[in-house]
Amino acid sequence: MTFDDRLTTLDALWSAWAECGRTTAEEQWKLPTRLGDWDLRSLYAHAASWPFTFPRLVDRVSEAEPTHATAAELLRDFNAPGGAAHRLRDWNAAGAREDAVTYSIAQLIDRFAGAGPDAIAAARRRGPVPVDYHGLAVLRLDEVVSIGILEATVHLLDVQRALDLPPHVPADGLAHTAALLAAMAPPVDFIEAATGRSAAQPFPVLT
Repeated sequence: MTFDDRLTTLDALWSAWAECGRTTAEEQWKLPTRLGDWDLRSLYAHAASWPFTFPRLVDRVSEAEPTHATAAELLRDFNAPGGAAHRLRDWNAAGAREDAVTYSIAQLIDRFAGAGPDAIAAARRRGPVPVDYHGLAVLRLDEVVSIGILEATVHLLDVQRALDLPPHVPADGLAHTAALLAAMAPPVDFIEAATGRSAAQPFPVLT
């Protein structure tokens, strides 16, 4: 998938998130999710942090060489024991709960409907340059977009399950996310488990 294709996919996913927010009834925002103690509003606020912070990532062009060649490499490191995904879990959870009460639903929706498309347009102009990824790594912008696609896809499924809706996610988002998750798994374990040739369990690869 080219850089432009990835941005088009992310744009479609964020549009789906905006539409989901517009069609969710007031009483549904308090529904529980399958993510610990997050209710639907906290989950939505967490996902909305991506289009909110993406413009900053686009502007953080780095002269350094990427620390990781692909999104899969970076996510493997993040999700390894002691990695950033584990160290920052409580901080991320607290931030989502705080944003859920700080911002109105309309403001959260506008992150997907307004800030998101503007940032995607800026990314198209910037190109797949290396950027400082939240001070944790240096990653090409096309690979950053891959992480955004994964986040938007996985959490949109979380939202739809919480709302008791059938999964309805842009097909390119599903395909790209499935490929990225497969790339994170140890290849031999993944192939043999997927083909029923081994009892090895390579999943989950993402926490």
